[in-house]
Amino acid sequence: MKKIFLIFSLLITALAVAPVALAQKKLTVEKPDLEHIRRATLDPASKFYYPRLQALYDANDTTMTPEQYRYYYFGTMYQEDYNPYRKSDYTDRTDSLLSLNQVSRLRRDSTIAADKAKKVGQFELTRRYQEAKTRNLREQKEIVKIAEKALADNPFDLQSMYMLSRLLKDMGKNMSARIWDYRLENILGAIVSSGTGKDEQNAFFVISPDHEYFLLEVLGYDVDDYEYREPGFDYLKVTPSDPARANRSKTPPAFFFDVRPLIQQYNIKYPENSAESSAAGEEINLEN
Repeated sequence: MKKIFLIFSLLITALAVAPVALAQKKLTVEKPDLEHIRRATLDPASKFYYPRLQALYDANDTTMTPEQYRYYYFGTMYQEDYNPYRKSDYTDRTDSLLSLNQVSRLRRDSTIAADKAKKVGQFELTRRYQEAKTRNLREQKEIVKIAEKALADNPFDLQSMYMLSRLLKDMGKNMSARIWDYRLENILGAIVSSGTGKDEQNAFFVISPDHEYFLLEVLGYDVDDYEYREPGFDYLKVTPSDPARANRSKTPPAFFFDVRPLIQQYNIKYPENSAESSAAGEEINLEN
């Protein structure tokens, strides 16, 4: 997947200035009060009642605040159908189809360039380009459908969300793309606001192990190794994606993610698998 930290450079800045308040996001970098979030998202009288937040999210309401996104993101752990290890069957299909579509576009552009060099007539050149463009658009529409199915199955599939945004931009559907950008930016903002990731006391919190890898790529890092540390921390060793950053003294060697709440909720909802939950989380992280 193309490096995406350039698109969300605001979040890199947010991490760099933590624990200072995120001025643009109106969120302070602090450990989330998950018990308060649990009570608020389950209380029908609360302004953070989960179905109320879900309705705002589904309506593409751009007045939904970063704070509401924070409750919506972390409050997901306390919903009946929450499963941090569930992965949509559509995600891998979307990824592979997107790669094929990118190859198709490159082939189209190189073919047109070659035709120009051969001095193919303008009429024929336009016809060939439009034919290739139409074929490419059909492929993109198919990928959009699959990405939408992946997100219907798992609304927090951040990779599919990012792919959908890119595809919609390529297709000229800028308004729809901005909606997905807004969602993704605010979800990532909720994660970044949960800590700095520099040590166990300031670990990031996520509701899915997949989000650990996605966030670190957004922040401009490649994950080199993974460790599970008792009593419930994922420890991801990293190197900067940009080699120019590799020797800077402020570049952290690794990031911590506190997965204890995630494992706890999994064990509550799936007690038959409770003895295997830590191992399952470790296995999923290693697969990434």
